[in-house]
Amino acid sequence: MTEPNKPLGMSDFFALEAGEYLERLDGLLAQGDAPSADEFVRLARALRGSALMANQHAIARAAGGLEALARAVREARRAWDPATAQLAVRGVDDLKTFVRRASSWTDADTAKAEAMAQELEQLAGRPSAQVRAAEALGLDAGARAFVAREGAAIASALDRAAQALRANPLAHDPLQHVLRALQPLRGLAAVNDLPPLPDLLEGIERAIAELSRSGIEPPANVADLFQAGATAIARGARDVAERGRPDPEGAEFRRFAELIVKFMESEPDVVSVGSLYYNDSGPHIVSRGVPVARPSTLGRLELVSHGEHLRQAADSLERAPSATQRDLRAHTLGTTFRALANAGGGILTDSVAQFALAAREAVASGVAVNNAAGFAAELRRVGDLLARSSTGDEEVLGTELDARTAAIRALPSAAPVVPIEALAPAAPRSSAPPAPPPRPAGDDSVPESPDLVGSWAAYQRLAQAGIGRASLEELIAPAPAVAAAFAASAAPAALAVDVRTLLYRGERALNRAQELRAAARQASGDSLRALVEEVCDLVALALEPSPNA
Repeated sequence: MTEPNKPLGMSDFFALEAGEYLERLDGLLAQGDAPSADEFVRLARALRGSALMANQHAIARAAGGLEALARAVREARRAWDPATAQLAVRGVDDLKTFVRRASSWTDADTAKAEAMAQELEQLAGRPSAQVRAAEALGLDAGARAFVAREGAAIASALDRAAQALRANPLAHDPLQHVLRALQPLRGLAAVNDLPPLPDLLEGIERAIAELSRSGIEPPANVADLFQAGATAIARGARDVAERGRPDPEGAEFRRFAELIVKFMESEPDVVSVGSLYYNDSGPHIVSRGVPVARPSTLGRLELVSHGEHLRQAADSLERAPSATQRDLRAHTLGTTFRALANAGGGILTDSVAQFALAAREAVASGVAVNNAAGFAAELRRVGDLLARSSTGDEEVLGTELDARTAAIRALPSAAPVVPIEALAPAAPRSSAPPAPPPRPAGDDSVPESPDLVGSWAAYQRLAQAGIGRASLEELIAPAPAVAAAFAASAAPAALAVDVRTLLYRGERALNRAQELRAAARQASGDSLRALVEEVCDLVALALEPSPNA
């Protein structure tokens, strides 16, 4: 018993919470029929989590054994029979005893809890391969359900944002809802072990930041980008719930990666002021201005930080197991390159800006993905240079950085160059004409070769055999059987039908109007206008008598 005015401690709170879970388990198991397997797993998992939060690891171990038994029942690895029901009831009773003894726990109690956990886990059997793969990542059923639920919420927010952007490309309010929906899943540490979900979430955040930063009209495919993101997130969440991990090479992820690279490429370049004049004799630019010296926007400590980030990005790009993840990870470097491209005001910072522009071009052109090893190696070298910027000489570092910039611009794409000859269609196997029959001895006639001369020789041979002279009339004349069939089909005279008899008139027009009235209830837009026009025509026809009247 606790004193009335004494606040509850951690152990008291655990006793209350665990006691509530155990009472609910008691009520669930007391049902005559088989209990709800999902509820059984949920309560056992909640009891284990409560014990872990209270630092009662032995009790959490025993609750984990009960949870293993509940999962075996849910996955149909163990039938719910009287023996299983007895095991579950006995396990709940033992856990009640453990909770009551939590304040005076002994080593003997730890041994009993461990023995109970091992017995229940042994009776539960081995889980399925998909469950083992998910649990190896630290994802139990609760974590997978959390990823599925939050992923569905993100997909719904992205779908609404895509619809809003199609109606109004400048509508940014739905994007803030997407950012709020991303927060729960971004805060889950286990999501980093579920590629490409972390790269996908990072790409969505960067795309939203780009749209919020630029004051220009977004590109035309921005709605398609968020729609593809919704489809990819929904696919990933479904895979995690069903198989424990998403497929990094899924078509949905590839589609999103392609669109986000195009989105980055769509940013407008700097336009020369000279291109804005009319194409005439001028005068246009009278004298070129001198750029105003601007202060350096990045200090040496910031350059060191960017250098560390570039080295980590190089490692991440090299470790990407698929082209989809390389696309997504290369795109996430866009913000870093943009921040570096705005640097200036010094020898080193100007060189850094030139490097950032070259790196962005490499990402946009696909070199960073197609030649990931070379691009990552150059990023790592630049990161090492920037890490030395706090103590190194600016001129020396700037010269070395210019060399690295030139190396990035000279990076070849790893995609193989296909010779144009290889694109020609293959010659058919039966293209060679059959060899002409051998001529008898003493025959001086022209051989029937596959060229024009041989064709003429073959024609002469056939003409001598009695096929007659060549005639254009014979070529275009129909065969006798075809001519006879045509004459037979044309023999009966076709009856002429007045087209006005095919119109709706009188009562038939009224019946047709009733049909259109029913169809108009479900129509809208152009189809509704077409129905209204047809009804107006039918009103005039309904006033005329039917031709059969």
